[in-house]
Amino acid sequence: MIYSRFGNTGLKLSRIGFGAQTIGWSVESKEAFSLLDHYTEAGGNYIDLADSYNEGRSEEITGQWIKKRGMREDLVLGSKVFFPTGKGPNESGLSRKHIIDSVEKSLTRLNTDYIDLYQLHCWDALTPLSEISLTMDILIRAGKIRYYGLSNYTPSQISKSIYTAGLEGLCRPASVQLEYSLLVRSSEWELLPVCDEFNLGILAWSPLSGGWLSGKYRRDESLPSDSRAGIGDRWDDNEQQRGGEQTYSIIDKLVQLSAKYGRPVSQISLAWLLKKKPDIFPLIGARKTEEQLKDNLGAVDLALEDDDEAALDAVSNPGLPYPYSFIKRYTRYA
Repeated sequence: MIYSRFGNTGLKLSRIGFGAQTIGWSVESKEAFSLLDHYTEAGGNYIDLADSYNEGRSEEITGQWIKKRGMREDLVLGSKVFFPTGKGPNESGLSRKHIIDSVEKSLTRLNTDYIDLYQLHCWDALTPLSEISLTMDILIRAGKIRYYGLSNYTPSQISKSIYTAGLEGLCRPASVQLEYSLLVRSSEWELLPVCDEFNLGILAWSPLSGGWLSGKYRRDESLPSDSRAGIGDRWDDNEQQRGGEQTYSIIDKLVQLSAKYGRPVSQISLAWLLKKKPDIFPLIGARKTEEQLKDNLGAVDLALEDDDEAALDAVSNPGLPYPYSFIKRYTRYA
């Protein structure tokens, strides 16, 4: 395993994190314990969860594993808050009540007295930023959380969050979790530059784009009925963009490079992302098998040649919307 510094926190995270969304859904306790054992034995130290994953089962099962293995201090645990955790009117969003209630429940499920990285899972337009910032500061000073981060925020919302915390003299966000892969590169337009500007840690969710970049989907083949692509992913706003000509052109190139390097397609996809920036941490999951997890972790020591990275850049280029296209065209005058 390779470790890199996580933004400005001083933490060292394994270059590949474990996304626990499938735990309690397609992966139950026995399989989850085996996958988490394999991940940590390979040197992985970051586990990413959320209070809303499978009605809390993801945190609960992970907490049982942590208690049984007794390795809490070796891990960096991340969880999130925002999405509904019940039917009550105050069981969602980023109100102080919901955040604090959710933290306490997550701590109980995880069998721990602190969460390393507590992330705001989505922008809340109904709660003042000053209230949210103060709540996170209170939790840090109380020792309930060590750092907090943002997830699924726009660049301007990230900037507002940081400046609001600074003006109030409060602890500022330490990280951003965003979607980034060969199929979703819009994060490059402004999100990644903003993270660089403020030295924020970057966690990349869905780096294999729901399985599209794992090599299991090919041209002129029906999508497996039990796959995320086959059943549709209710969290995937880009679902309608999958399966087009560009998608299959990317897959064709990945398959070609897989043969060249003698590595699984998923490793090529992850290696491309790992090479983009040394401080991006892809989050991978596994539905059932250790072999799938092992394949993905193997991307850590795969160094793509520059020409191959460029070829993947070219085939996956989404183009630039205005005003990014305008600025790029006339940068030569600066």
